[in-house]
Amino acid sequence: MDILRRLLSIYLVAIALAVAVNWIATPLYHDGSTNYWLWEILNWFMAVAVVIILGTNSLRVFRFCRREADTAITREYLETNWGFGVSIVLTLWYFWNWFNSLFPENEPAAVGLIHLQWWAFINPLFVIVAGFTSAYLGRCGSGK
Repeated sequence: MDILRRLLSIYLVAIALAVAVNWIATPLYHDGSTNYWLWEILNWFMAVAVVIILGTNSLRVFRFCRREADTAITREYLETNWGFGVSIVLTLWYFWNWFNSLFPENEPAAVGLIHLQWWAFINPLFVIVAGFTSAYLGRCGSGK
């Protein structure tokens, strides 16, 4: 199980780095068209990562709640619950926006621009949450 945890941690940090680098580099290589071909490929890997993030943080909060009944608010309590809450927000925003980019004909062009701007919130949030979840999996994901 530790090997799987480490592999998931490596996957999350690799995708987070790819998103961060591509986020910074997109204005340098993009030709101004509406086709973001590299993001279209990267989004599939991000979708898998978002599911891993939500699953990991869900298991983490359920484990913690089962173990810690009626105790004081600790750092671990805050990390666990904030990680879970932010994972839910990331999942909702990511899939809502990604599905729109997969089926852009369902909405007017002006709404498509709004969805394009949402990536400015989603991508940095993804990098942060994927990094923290990766760190959790890499260091202390063994249920300690």
